[in-house]
Amino acid sequence: MTSTLERSSAGSASRGRRVGTARLDLVATLPVAALTAALWAVAVGTVVIGGLVTVAWAVGTRGDDSVSTALQASGVVWLLAHHAPVVTANATVTLLPLGLVALPLVLLFRAGRWAARITGTTAFPDAALLVIASTAAYSALGLLIAQLSSISGAGVPDLEALGWTALVAAIGLSAGVSSGASLRTRLLGRVPAALTRVGIGVVAGGAALVALVALVAAAAVLARWSTVTGLSHQAAQGPWDALGLFLLSLAYLPNMLIWTLSYVAGPGFAAGGGSTIDPFTTSGALLPGIPILGAVPSSPPAFAPLLLLIPILAGVVSAVIVRRRVESASVAQQVWSHLGSAIVVGLATAWLCALSGGALGAARLADLGPHVKAVGLAVTVLIAVGSLATTALIHFRPTSQIPDRSSG
Repeated sequence: MTSTLERSSAGSASRGRRVGTARLDLVATLPVAALTAALWAVAVGTVVIGGLVTVAWAVGTRGDDSVSTALQASGVVWLLAHHAPVVTANATVTLLPLGLVALPLVLLFRAGRWAARITGTTAFPDAALLVIASTAAYSALGLLIAQLSSISGAGVPDLEALGWTALVAAIGLSAGVSSGASLRTRLLGRVPAALTRVGIGVVAGGAALVALVALVAAAAVLARWSTVTGLSHQAAQGPWDALGLFLLSLAYLPNMLIWTLSYVAGPGFAAGGGSTIDPFTTSGALLPGIPILGAVPSSPPAFAPLLLLIPILAGVVSAVIVRRRVESASVAQQVWSHLGSAIVVGLATAWLCALSGGALGAARLADLGPHVKAVGLAVTVLIAVGSLATTALIHFRPTSQIPDRSSG
């Protein structure tokens, strides 16, 4: 009996020492891993963007500029990829391509996943500490790049560089660390059923809305293809200019989709000079000569108001998916889930609208993009109408009783 207790005590002490040693190893490796992950993400991102900018500098009209000019411009473009505004002598450029944000987010996700795996992080506090340390290192490097970079006197303010790089880093690293530490499964297991239904509705409704809006945007470009290509030929005189314009259009593609969503939701978007483009009125706005804006019709077509059915149809899809995935939910639970989903999608839409608009310069280019609050509210109401109407039709549709003739 005594020997058994002694072996048990020795085993517990041994396990305690192993846990303590593992904890010390984690504490020792976490700062190194966080710094390494931040350095890797910054290095790869600046190399990729710097390579593209240097090639553009080499094939373009360089004038008296040296290669150092291209390197400084690469730093500004890297910060621009984090949605940090660029300040010039005459204006602040805030209408930035959302497509570029994908590059740092992907790199940060991979860096965070590597850091979580190399440190053996499995607990939530350790994961949070890893994200905070990596974000601090990444944003500090972003601040350093902002101080060293400029394009013809234009640059990114230090505070803006610090804030936007920290925000993007926190998002990308959080996703990567949670993946590398296998935290997502445990997080999803703790989510209440009510929030799960809301999440299903958000994913289903949001995906349907994006797909339908993308179809509308493609149809608009095809319908006015000659105008779009004409503006493109005016903006790009040679093959290298055409290639650069094509890549820039791809970078602004998410912005175009969000603007299209603001149009089909009803409030529309500001076209500069106080004018608005929406499905109901003819503003007579003189749009900037940006090729992709050639897809905007000069006057709303007769069927334009019917485009409001697109968010309603997204709400229908959301309601159907929620009903199929959560059959045990009562009518009241489904109603609250649909309302919650519509509010979340509306808030996300408003946030994206705020990111997709801004200024490209002064005068007519000082106010471009969706009306944030109006679009968010319109999307919320239309999706809620579609989902609630579908639920009402499913649960309260009239049914006929067929008598059983086999009995009696």
